Amino acid sequence: MLEIFIKRSLVTLFLCMFLLFVPSIGVAREYTFVSLEYLPYSIYEDGVPVGSDIEILEECFRRMNIDVNILLLPWKRALQMAMLGHVDGIFGAVKIPERMEKMYYSDPVRVEQISLFVRQDSKLDFNGDLEKLQNLSFGVIRDFSYGSKFDEFLAEASKTGRVERVVDTEMNLAKLIKGRFNILVGDHFSTLHTIRNEGLKGKVRSLDPPVAENNIYITFSKKRRLAYLRDRFNVALKSVRADGTWERIMKKYVD
Repeated sequence: MLEIFIKRSLVTLFLCMFLLFVPSIGVAREYTFVSLEYLPYSIYEDGVPVGSDIEILEECFRRMNIDVNILLLPWKRALQMAMLGHVDGIFGAVKIPERMEKMYYSDPVRVEQISLFVRQDSKLDFNGDLEKLQNLSFGVIRDFSYGSKFDEFLAEASKTGRVERVVDTEMNLAKLIKGRFNILVGDHFSTLHTIRNEGLKGKVRSLDPPVAENNIYITFSKKRRLAYLRDRFNVALKSVRADGTWERIMKKYVD
């Protein structure tokens, strides 16, 4: 009898440990992902998060039969929460080594173009040679990555105090209009959307060519051991692309 009791106890203990350490089994929970307000990818409308990145994220989790909660915050705060494992992940992120140490990355969700913007009356021109911009000043979003090559350029520019960092594109545009710096750096389509929303059409123009083209990802916390969730998300994302849903969502937000 004692032997049977011990065996049953060991089986019970094993099952409890199995349920505790395998997150995909047991009581379902809501997962929380963060990002910034960044037209047309993610924005609050009447208190509800909307945008192309959000629709893709929600559709993938719908197909996974998992509830998802979305919070839009200043980018620096959102990134810190994701890196520390205070939330399940962040979306709208570029892949860089220090982030990869803390987060699992999905397959690419979309591609962004990073462009330079100046006031309409600016005499500045650009042919793709970053060296010719060495003596100019820039406005960027704090803790935002614009791709490895341009991040390195900005790091050098920061040594002479020629880079102003703010929380969002709206503030950057206001500073550009006031002449606080020469060039605003931003996602091409997001900045164009914000220019229109802020009533600045005809006052700001973009320079060609773009300075970077980056894959954009959704990340999953390593601290929370969410590699399995990343893998399920990738399967859902593949199906969203295959049946045309991804394209339909993106077209909704293209002017």
